[in-house]
Amino acid sequence: MDLVLELTIKIMILAAIGFAAAKAGIIDDTGKEKLSSLLVNLLLPVSMIASSQQPFGMEHLKGAGSIVCIALIYYFLAFAIGIAVGRLTKMNVDRTAMFTLLITFANTGFIGMPLLGQVIGETGTFYGAIYNSVFDVLYFSVGIYVLQGKEKGRIDGRSSLSNLMIWIAVITVFLYVLPWRFPTVITDSLAILGDCMMPVSMLIIGAEIAGMKVKRVLTDRASYGVSLFRMFLCPTITFWVMKLLQVEVEVAATAVILCAMPSASLNVIMGQKYKNNAEFAAAAVMQNTMIMIGTLPFFTFLCENLLS
Repeated sequence: MDLVLELTIKIMILAAIGFAAAKAGIIDDTGKEKLSSLLVNLLLPVSMIASSQQPFGMEHLKGAGSIVCIALIYYFLAFAIGIAVGRLTKMNVDRTAMFTLLITFANTGFIGMPLLGQVIGETGTFYGAIYNSVFDVLYFSVGIYVLQGKEKGRIDGRSSLSNLMIWIAVITVFLYVLPWRFPTVITDSLAILGDCMMPVSMLIIGAEIAGMKVKRVLTDRASYGVSLFRMFLCPTITFWVMKLLQVEVEVAATAVILCAMPSASLNVIMGQKYKNNAEFAAAAVMQNTMIMIGTLPFFTFLCENLLS
């Protein structure tokens, strides 16, 4: 079966099971929190460590450097576009800040990492770990500064550098460079556990959709602006830039797939914490998470068939 079609069917089946489980009361709010914690704090780090055990290749280190450059350029441009759109549409400062974060920071860890493992394999997980370390540093420094506003905002470098996932990414690269590898039985065990990321993440998404007020999500006009940028323009522009520059296939596919992710749910959490448009963030995240079911297979198809 074609990879794109197979992946689409997997996503829909797993999300449907999560949806049904939530409707039946099997996955409640506490269950979603526990599954999210399991995914972020255990499955994701284990998968990243497992990706470090693939055979060493200098091209992968060069690829990791390329991923850092691509991520930095992308985040700089996305920030600039978000602020410019906010000013042109005369949004207030707080609304502009949240809009900027929603179009800039995608769900590259929670959803993106499992998908990279499925589409690209261990190399995709390795590159995803590098990309997400850039995400973490920028979100918990510049992102929070923007969200707080000029009067209260300050860039806290210690907060970003204390983020566990950044250090997991550093350990992953370190283990990859070492000439020594874990025994096969350990590597296989880590890989089996890491492979649970995809089903767990899709179960959570299905359960989240089950709790949505669909009418509220579908009628929020401002959210459509976020979805236009996040789900269509960002991945489309990234794809053509990668294609024109003839970037190495796995690096290019990583960039495109991560750009095709919906807005990060972290934006909702931080919007609540800093009292900045949390409801708008929730509607936008839910809306483009639903849209992803249709757009992700398309961009995965482009990566599989046109980048190479």
